[in-house]
Amino acid sequence: MTSWTRLEPRARSVDMRPSLEARVHDPLWLLGRQWQVGEFQGEDAGTPIAARLRGRADRLTAWRPGPDPSQPERPYDGSVPLEALVEREGPAPDARLASDAGQHLVRLLAHAGLGRYRGMLCTAYPIAPPAADTDPDSFRYLTLMTGRAPDGDEMAAAFREPLATGALPAALSVDAGDRDAFRAIARTWLTWYDALVTRPLDDQSTWQPSRQEYGFAVSAQTDGTPVTLEATEYAEGRLEWHSFTARPGQSTPTASAENVVATALAAPVVYPGMPARRWWQFEDSQVDFGGIEAAPEDLGRMLLAEFATVYGNDWYVLPVDLPVGSLTTVHSLVVIDTFGERTLVDRVRDPEWSMFELSLHDAGPGDERRADRLFLPPALGWSLEGEPVEEVLLTRDERANLAWAIERVVEGVAGGRIDRFTQWQARRAAEVPDHEPGPDDPIAYRLMTEVPDHWIPLLPHELSPGRIELRRGAVRRPTPEGEVEVEPVGRLLMPGQPLSLFEEEVPREGVTVTRSWQYARWTDGSSYLWLGRRKRPGRGESSSGLVFDRLAAADRHVD
Repeated sequence: MTSWTRLEPRARSVDMRPSLEARVHDPLWLLGRQWQVGEFQGEDAGTPIAARLRGRADRLTAWRPGPDPSQPERPYDGSVPLEALVEREGPAPDARLASDAGQHLVRLLAHAGLGRYRGMLCTAYPIAPPAADTDPDSFRYLTLMTGRAPDGDEMAAAFREPLATGALPAALSVDAGDRDAFRAIARTWLTWYDALVTRPLDDQSTWQPSRQEYGFAVSAQTDGTPVTLEATEYAEGRLEWHSFTARPGQSTPTASAENVVATALAAPVVYPGMPARRWWQFEDSQVDFGGIEAAPEDLGRMLLAEFATVYGNDWYVLPVDLPVGSLTTVHSLVVIDTFGERTLVDRVRDPEWSMFELSLHDAGPGDERRADRLFLPPALGWSLEGEPVEEVLLTRDERANLAWAIERVVEGVAGGRIDRFTQWQARRAAEVPDHEPGPDDPIAYRLMTEVPDHWIPLLPHELSPGRIELRRGAVRRPTPEGEVEVEPVGRLLMPGQPLSLFEEEVPREGVTVTRSWQYARWTDGSSYLWLGRRKRPGRGESSSGLVFDRLAAADRHVD
């Protein structure tokens, strides 16, 4: 005979209070269990209720484009986010952007009753008509806008110097009675034009073609000592404190510091999945720390699970407001507990462990020097990224024993996207031979098969034993006028200039590099629009189909 005994509540009345009170009918047993598990071992430890932090925040006052420490620094006041400051580049001639800017001035003039000068502007600063080899989308747009809108870029270049002296360009014939109003509107429009796209003010160069990454540095003066923070491998589009490495400053930036004093209530650390504090509250099942699988050697996982389930309620957070773009040094942290005792919390000095500390530029194993400052970079929390106007895939081709730079997308004359593969297919369709080879035709010898126009070879070049760089080459394509070298079209592969890449920058999985428009708002509410580059992992190896020494005729071939 098998029987079961079940322990479960039995409701004998409609009153739920006895069950909710969770009464204990054997308090002596409960006290014994508490003694057994050590809950009566007092530590005389009070709960933190308040804390006071004192320190000093040194603001960034200079920045340096490029990874070369010998380059001169430039002043930086934090009014521009670092991403926009570092990534900005002059946009390529964009007929659509120039036309929109020109039409905005026409609208401003029409609103002021000066719309009759629209034809004069279109004549003086016309949109250039499309060339014969313009891509179809740009051809249609330019055909529509030619003669109907002025070129905003040309107007901005022509207006800038005369307006600075209170005059108008000589190419404009404005009535004497309208000159003051026209000049005021032109100044307003020029201010709007300059703020429309964030452009570099000089020939700054932070992009490293050999690495396909940005490189720059910022600096501040702390305790009279200059400190430089370098970001030599920035390519992901998001700047954080750990993107920088500290090193002694090469110059003396301007000192700009303020004292930091923060007194606040200590708040317990809260994280998803932490044990619930109330008796009848169930934890959120979205995070299951009990489901963590850890082998005996997985110390990191076991420490995480132990912190989350056992010691999570021993941590507290003290919110401190710091100026954006500053290096903060903490001088003291005093914690006040429930017993009224004040405890001075000292800095952790363990050379094997640190948290939120900057790495040193030349620190080696066992180096006890510490960059014990908290860095709050003037970086964006979030930004909008448009569809790439240019995209290049750097990939390996093991069959051809080559690396390739594949131009997938380039920017058109009117700012649109041009698919290079589709463009290449259209060219091939237009070059259909007059005579199709037949079975009786002689076998033809081909030195190499055709490679798409948008596949640019990266040829290895040995600099020294064991050190190789990849240099951009060219593929020759036969034309009615003779053989021509196929050059890249977009900016990323630097047409007309030599391009070399370190071999490790083209791994087996490949790399995708893009140029796209970025838009963001800064802490003062100002907006920034700029062109930035991104470097992301690829999707593996590629195959160009390149074959050498080929005999072919009709439907058969011998390699």
